Amino acid sequence: MPPRTVILEPLSHRDGPRVALKFPHDAELIAIAQALGARWSRTHRVWHLPPGPKTVPQVFAAYKGKAWVDYAAMKATPTPRPTPPPERTAKPPKAPAYTQQQEAALEAMRRKMEVARYSPNSIQVYLGAARQLFAFHAAKAPERLTAADIEAWQHHLATERRLSNSSLEQAVNAVRYYYAKVLGDADRVRFIERPRRERKLPTVLSEDEVAALLRSVDNLKHRCMLMLLYAGGLRLSELIHLRLGDLARDRGQLVVRGGKGNKDRITLLGEKVLDPLARYLATYRPKHYLFEGAGGAAYSPRSVQQVFHRAREKAGIRTPATVHTLRHSFATHLLEKGTDLRYIQTLLGHASSRTTEIYTHVSNKALGKIRSPLDDLDLG
Repeated sequence: MPPRTVILEPLSHRDGPRVALKFPHDAELIAIAQALGARWSRTHRVWHLPPGPKTVPQVFAAYKGKAWVDYAAMKATPTPRPTPPPERTAKPPKAPAYTQQQEAALEAMRRKMEVARYSPNSIQVYLGAARQLFAFHAAKAPERLTAADIEAWQHHLATERRLSNSSLEQAVNAVRYYYAKVLGDADRVRFIERPRRERKLPTVLSEDEVAALLRSVDNLKHRCMLMLLYAGGLRLSELIHLRLGDLARDRGQLVVRGGKGNKDRITLLGEKVLDPLARYLATYRPKHYLFEGAGGAAYSPRSVQQVFHRAREKAGIRTPATVHTLRHSFATHLLEKGTDLRYIQTLLGHASSRTTEIYTHVSNKALGKIRSPLDDLDLG
């Protein structure tokens, strides 16, 4: 399995010289970039950091064990120096930077979240948001920030960085967690604004498209991965963390441990996956994880995504689908076959039935029973 690579390159940005972080879309690599304080450029389509003597070492340390860092372009092309400002009559005093207090605050937040058993990805996302808040108000210690300071940062994220509603929601959750749980001051963040929720319809493949997708995969291991994603409505993170003991083949069930919200649940295994799964186990003989990568570690999320996209292209599916589309398709197809919405909610591990109800809006068979009022008009 080829290692993931993060390429560092000089970037000419409207804010001045920057260091670009180039890598394929990967949730884990993005979370690390956010934790470093990197910002997303819609124009250049890259994450970027301010240049400095510590930038490259910090990137190396952050991605150690996660990805290979290629900084050849940084050595070949010196980072341009910013144009000096016009002469000033007096140099303004430099605002104090509370670096030590910020790092101590982030470390306290990390420990608190680890004790609460948050997932590593959630911890990275929350720490990244808190780090950005502290950097935005670098002249103030974190514990001295007011609700007005926090709202100014939110306004910056919404109007200048133009983050999506989901990213703004994550930022609010991270800040609320720090002040309410770490500092014990929930009143400070009680009234900060939350973005309005977006209700986007999920992308769903037809049953014929799912069948074509699975038939297009010749590799036994890869085919079993995609079959399980669809058979049980699994999230990608749940698939790669499956262990051998999570298979209940005699009952046709799959145990999902530590899913979203650190919840266990039981979902479907599917009869048609039993034979290829048995052949896979006999051929590959995994030791711990059901699907193992190099050295017996859990399989890479990026590798599963690549398997899916190759299968989609080979099957000629033009729908802009992702691995998560198989989970949406699982729920929609169950609903179209008459499965009660409450059972689908349990299989998916949704905390609220309102989340599951979104699939009623994309069911073709349900919509097909509704007659348009146009068809009742006499247009002759």
